[in-house]
Amino acid sequence: MTDPVARVPRSPNTAAEFESYYDLRWRVLRALWEKPRGSERDEFEDVAHHLAIFSNATALATGRLHQRDSSIGQIRAMAVDPAHQKRGLGSRILNALEAEAQKRGLDQVMLHARDVAVLFYEKHGYEVVAPGPFSWGIKHFEMSKQL
Repeated sequence: MTDPVARVPRSPNTAAEFESYYDLRWRVLRALWEKPRGSERDEFEDVAHHLAIFSNATALATGRLHQRDSSIGQIRAMAVDPAHQKRGLGSRILNALEAEAQKRGLDQVMLHARDVAVLFYEKHGYEVVAPGPFSWGIKHFEMSKQL
């Protein structure tokens, strides 16, 4: 099997890949807070650019970009399977989403980072611009990066 770090982020293509993509998002971003399945989705799913790193049809890392307006994109749903963290998969997803934003002519990307993820995003050139939402007892920060 190819090392997942060598895999290129790509959009889910099949029903099984989308199922795995949403399952990983739920497990990493919602399950610990006892949120129901389906809470990992929102009103932007149909217009967003979804990326994942797969091993066969199993998502190991995910992320999503949607356009907020003509110049700003928002990155959401960044998740890496705990068994594959600290191997660069999140960085690969983030870099690919930023490249997609540039391809679309966007000048800036923003996101809401959990407090434990702020350092990760700062290492990628993001700056905290404001306090973000306080969701499920988790402090978030609004972060932004000029492209």
